[in-house]
Amino acid sequence: MIGKGLKVNEIKNFLEASYEEQPPKNLLGYVLDEKLSNLYGKVYVNEDLKKIILSFRGTRSENLGTDWINNLVFAANSSAYRLTPRYRTALKMYSSAMKKYKGYDFELLGHSQSGVIVNNLCSNKVKNCISLNPAYKNATLKNNEYLIRSQGDLVSQFVAPKKLINSVLYPKWSKKHMINIKNKTSNPITEHKIDILDRLQPNLIIGRGMIKMNKYK
Repeated sequence: MIGKGLKVNEIKNFLEASYEEQPPKNLLGYVLDEKLSNLYGKVYVNEDLKKIILSFRGTRSENLGTDWINNLVFAANSSAYRLTPRYRTALKMYSSAMKKYKGYDFELLGHSQSGVIVNNLCSNKVKNCISLNPAYKNATLKNNEYLIRSQGDLVSQFVAPKKLINSVLYPKWSKKHMINIKNKTSNPITEHKIDILDRLQPNLIIGRGMIKMNKYK
């Protein structure tokens, strides 16, 4: 839909693709830009809608687990995270896509660690910034930023109190910007996974232009 956000089913598919070393070249009407995509993020293009989806993955243990160092940097100093190789790689991909696809609508997606990336890259140049179980800490949220989290997720637990502050700082920032999913288990690993999105209506739209509907299946 032009001018709308993304459906839950789209968010799930593009976040899953962000983790794949060989992601699908065609996904839900979007084509993978193989030149701009990398191990940590994928760029998908829909020429008909003039729409770009940048999807960033969370932490994995390849390269001898060096990606975990970025998490440690963030835990110690959230501002210093912008100096990490992970963030610089994401920034380069984002900047290159913005330059290549000038005039297109951009949607940013991130899971876990990459919620930090989405939060830092989010601006009025982007249509929607959507993060799933983001690893936020003292983050200031934008009017076009939307968070989805399981109530049983430990990584994103510091996000919840922040929404009260943002409702004052940003009048347009409402409960629609924070989608809390009821946890079905007491396992924090299970509650952190992308497939918790299966608990929501697949056609539920997240982002600007959200339509009021029952969020659960």
